[in-house]
Amino acid sequence: MAVCPTCGSQVGYSNSGMCVVCRKFGCDSCLRLFGWAQVDSRPGSLPVAQRVCSADCFNQWAWGHVQQGYALEAWGQYWSLRGTRLEPAFATLVNGVVAAHRRSLQLSHAEHLVEAERFEEAAKIYEQLKMWKEAGEIRRRSRRVVTTQVHVDVNHLIDQMRQGGLATTYSCPACRSPIPISGTTSPNALQTCGYCGSAIQTTDLVEFLTRAVGYR
Repeated sequence: MAVCPTCGSQVGYSNSGMCVVCRKFGCDSCLRLFGWAQVDSRPGSLPVAQRVCSADCFNQWAWGHVQQGYALEAWGQYWSLRGTRLEPAFATLVNGVVAAHRRSLQLSHAEHLVEAERFEEAAKIYEQLKMWKEAGEIRRRSRRVVTTQVHVDVNHLIDQMRQGGLATTYSCPACRSPIPISGTTSPNALQTCGYCGSAIQTTDLVEFLTRAVGYR
């Protein structure tokens, strides 16, 4: 009788085996059978039992195949992964690994979209993953970027008017009152109409001043 090097049980040689991931030896009590693989292609050869010593080892085995692009395939009433016919309980675990891998890819894509400042596309991916807080933060970040940029544009355009000695008049969209703009105008003075107090949309103002200095 041989002695299991892992648990110390006395087992027959036929009941000993090895984890396919970490290569640890063990007996039927230490190792869990998760599937059968046809490792020998010669006619008449039988499938070989595939065992792991822990859930971590199985996840590592499954994750390695899923990352390479392999997916579950029907094998009669069973499922297989890269030629290994899986026991039903382990096929369910592989589904979880596939879902986790898909989620990881989506998160990586969202991060790349943020780097490219495609904020709304990234926010929609976070929504699909039910990451509501992250989706909201990305949209708020987008608004901050736009607001910062248009204020920078206003300062730059007024500076261009000052250098060119230009002056123009902007009509308040609400009351149509004339708002004179020159190189000495403060950008803060263009946030609201001095006649009716309505807020002036900075993006509209940027478009108007761009035409005034001759960029378009």
